[in-house]
This record gives sequence, C-alpha cells and structure tokens, in this order.
Amino acid sequence: MRHYHMRHMGRPGDAPKKSVGDILRSYGRLLGYVRPWWYLMVCVLGLAVLTEVLRLVQPWLFKAFVDDALPSTGYRLHAVLAAVFVGTLLGAALAGALHNYLSAMLGQRIVRAVRNQLYRHLQDLSIRFFEDHPTGETMSRVVNDSEAVESMLVHSVEVVVTSMLRLLGVAGLLFAMNARLAALTLIPMPLILAAVLFFTREFHSRFGAFRQKIADLNTFVQERISGVRVVKSFSRERQETAGFQDRTQDYYDASMDVALRFAVFHPLMQVLTGLGLLFVFIAGGRMVLNGTLLLGEFVAFQMYVGSFYRPIQELSRLLAHGLPRSTAAADRIFEFLDETPELAVAPDAIRPERLEGRIELQGVGFAYRSEPVLTDIDLTIRPGETVALVGPSGVGKTTLVDLICRFYDVQRGCVLIDGVDVRRYDPPALREHIGMVLQEPFLFNTTLHENIAYGRPECSEADVYRAAEQAGADAFIREIPDGYQAVVGERGVKLSVGQKQRISIARALLRDPAVLILDEATSAVDTITEKAIQDALAAAARGRTTILIAHRLSTTDIADRIVVLDGGRLVEEGTQEELLARGGKFAELWEMQSLGVSTEDNNRRPPG
Repeated sequence: MRHYHMRHMGRPGDAPKKSVGDILRSYGRLLGYVRPWWYLMVCVLGLAVLTEVLRLVQPWLFKAFVDDALPSTGYRLHAVLAAVFVGTLLGAALAGALHNYLSAMLGQRIVRAVRNQLYRHLQDLSIRFFEDHPTGETMSRVVNDSEAVESMLVHSVEVVVTSMLRLLGVAGLLFAMNARLAALTLIPMPLILAAVLFFTREFHSRFGAFRQKIADLNTFVQERISGVRVVKSFSRERQETAGFQDRTQDYYDASMDVALRFAVFHPLMQVLTGLGLLFVFIAGGRMVLNGTLLLGEFVAFQMYVGSFYRPIQELSRLLAHGLPRSTAAADRIFEFLDETPELAVAPDAIRPERLEGRIELQGVGFAYRSEPVLTDIDLTIRPGETVALVGPSGVGKTTLVDLICRFYDVQRGCVLIDGVDVRRYDPPALREHIGMVLQEPFLFNTTLHENIAYGRPECSEADVYRAAEQAGADAFIREIPDGYQAVVGERGVKLSVGQKQRISIARALLRDPAVLILDEATSAVDTITEKAIQDALAAAARGRTTILIAHRLSTTDIADRIVVLDGGRLVEEGTQEELLARGGKFAELWEMQSLGVSTEDNNRRPPG
C-alpha cells in the first residue's frame, strides 16, 4: 500500500528514450568542459597509453620465454627476459599511479567548473524559476548530477582513446601472428554492436528516471526537515516516515531497473566475446596438433585475444551503460543551463551610484500564470516619502514591490525610478540601493555579525553595532552567549521570530538604502518592542523613500500617505485621518481589524 499523502513532485515512469545520436550530441557538449585543461587530459591519456603499451609487451615476453628461453641451456636469456618483465611491471605501476592522480585532479576540476557555472547561472534566473522548481531538485542537479558527470567524463575519454589504441595494436599483432585465427575473432562483432545499440537507449531512459528519483528524494527530505515544526505540531511523524519510505522504494525500484539491465548486458558481452575465444581455442588447438603453430605462439595468441576483447567489453560498457549514465545527468544540468534569464539585461545597463528615490508606476499591469494580479496602477512616490500599502489578502501589495525591485518585469505599463525605466537598470546594481525587510525573516547559518553585514560585508564593526541599535537588536544580542559572534543556526532557528525580524531590519538599515521596503516588519514582535522598532524605523525613514506593506493597519500612522489596493487596483489614497473620514475601503478594513477580523496577507509570492 502506498502512502502519498501530499502531491508527489516526481515525474512517473521512464524518461523519454533518446536516439544514440542525441546521446552522442549531449556527450559532445560535455566534452567542452575538458578544453580548459587539455594539457592535463593529454598527460592522462599519455600515461594511460604508456601503461597499456607496457602491459602489451608482457604476453610477448611470455612467448619468448616459452619458445626461446626454456629450450636453451644457458640462463642469460632467462635473466634478460626476467629483468625486462620486472621493468615493465614497475613502469606500468608507476605510470598507473601518476595517471590515477592526474585523472582525479582533472575530474575534480571539471566538476568544480560544472557546479560553478550552474550555480552562477542560477543566480541570474528570476524568482519565478525558483518558485517553479523545488529546492531539493535544484540541489540534486547542482550536487548529484554534476558528480555523475565528473565520474564518467574523464574515464570515458580515456577509455575511448586507450581502448581504440589497444584494439588496433592488438589487432595488428594478431593478424601479423596468424591472419586465419585473427579473422575468427571478428565473428561475434555484429552481435556485439547490435547489443550495444539496443542497451544504450535502454540505459539512457532508465538513468533519466533514476536521477529524477534522487531529486524527488532530496526534495522530500529538504522540505520535511525545513518544516519539522509543522510535522511535529500536527503529529505527522508516522505519515511522513511512510511517505519517505515510498520515495526510497521508488528510488530502489529505479535503481533495480538499471541493475536488471546491467545484469543482462554484462554477461551477454562475456558470452559473445567468449564465443570468439572458443573459436580461436578450437582452431588454434588443431593447428598446434598439426604442427603448423608453435605452443608458445598459441599461448601468446590466446593472451592477445583476451587483450583484444577486453577493450571491446570496456567500450561496450561505456557506450551502453557509462555514456547513458553521464548524459542522463548532463541533460538535467543542461536543462537548467539552457533556461533563459527572464529579466533581460542590456549591455549598456545603468549602474547607479546613488538614487534619489522617486518611484513612478504608470499604467502597470501584471498577471501571474494568466491570473491578473495588478491592473492599471498609476502611483507616484516622492523622494523621502513614506507610503503604506494596504488591502485585503492577495490584492497584489507584495507583487507591486516585487516589480519595483525588478524581481519580475511588468507586462503592461512601466515602473520608473528617478525617471528611468527599471528595465534599463542592471538589476543587482539597482537593488544595492534598496533595503528590504521581509515579513518572513530569513537568516543564514552563520554569526549574527555576518547576517547583519550581509549586504555590506566590508563595513566596520561600528556600522554593524549602529544598525543593530537602530533596529532594537543590540540589547538582546549582547545578552546571549558569544554576542555578535553567536551562530544563529539554519534559517536562524536559535532565535525567536521577533529577534530574527530585528536582525533582518538591522541588515536592511546597514545598507543605508535610498529606498526602504518593509513588509510588516514589526508583525512578529511584542507591543513594547514594536513601539521601539517603529520609532527606530520612523527615524531611519527620514530622508529616504519608504514603502510599508501594512497588514496591521495600526502601523500606518508613520506613513505620509496610505495607498489602498483592492482587486488588483488602486482604489484609495490619502492620510490615515483622511481615509478614515472618507469611510471607504480603508475604513472598512480598519473596522474589521478593530473587531478582530484578520485581513493579513501571508503570501510572499503572487497568487497562482
């Protein structure tokens, strides 16, 4: 019995089957990551070839020992052959050791490059992308899939080069020794090729599904650990354990699906290559009995036949198993890398050194997943003015400030800051002049000092202390062990919600922004702390443009002007006294909250 109590994010079934050509194209794109370290790849391949050459000499030495040294009466040839044999063993061992180290170095450099490029690209994607992709799946692609790419990329190039060289070298030796016997080794080749082509497509689709199950498992664990308080509050431990077991079962099933095919493929290759060995053994044995082939030549030929089929088996495993495994992971990475950033940045984008803070919204319209959120918004906020945005839940208050910060682009109209369309600004450069305090404060798992200084890591300690004092955080920080050097835990779990909120406020104030956006920054604190923070915010707002998203209407008394949104439209604006006297939507909301009816909007993202 399955226990999917919440929607399963995974894509059921196998991944789409790709042609061998598609798989090879994905692999060709992967090889691009080798180019910066081509010299390392040359060294790795050179050492691999040297190792193979030294190993290929060993059967010839064995032949010389059987046919030449054993029949001779002296020991000089014995000693020479033994010395050469030991030399080839030591040489192969040393070359192999250096090869393994350089191969590991090259592999780790490649995975570092893949992860860095992927993470850098993720930073350029819009918030919408992260809303559409679970955190656990994104982590899986950055960590697990890039690791799978690294583990096969260097190995595959090496296998192709060394196996082809060994194959051609051994084939030349075999035909030089006995062309008739050598021809027998080619009999199984059509069957081997057909099996490789079939299993290549099979493995690629199965590996795609397998890697998706890893992502699903990561997503489930990440969400449940992050939401452990909710799980325990609702006594859902047993149900979540059952849900986890379902996903581990899915992972197990996908893994065994791959294992089953490999369990068939590997012995099949051994049987097919074994047929070639059998043909050579029967025909060669008869030639030895007939006196047309020396025993030493026959033994050496058999050893070389084994060396001939070994690279065929390695190439077969690579093409049918290793290549689909790495390209399935690579396809998931490329899917993210091919995501075009939603916010276009012009080459001549403006990087303002300072903003005055004049904000204008002209006929702004925005829809989220085809659902209108804002319609025909016209609003001007003067530099240094404090404006409160109020309205029922889901009317677009947060969306409006997201457009000002250019987390999204407007779909109709335009947003101007200091008379310049925000789409002409470089987004990170624009946001350097905007301080934002979210309703749900987020802290990183580092010290209080580093969390406050997050937006200005080069600032002095005095700047950090001053910002903490402005936010009413300095007193409680100095009371806890380690003070500003205390580590707050993941998402600030070691602090109360009110303490996290004050740290978040200090972080915003430290940037000394031209525009300050407060998403009900005092909603999670007690009355005494709220009054202290509001006084500090009122002082901090002087001289800068401030937008307050007010869920508790009592906080609007610090605003110069109140803007009321309803149904995605601007329906009222004025001072608190003017709007209460007018008896419109604001007065209605005020009365509802006075009666204890909440109008709070807890949604950070637009409704979808």
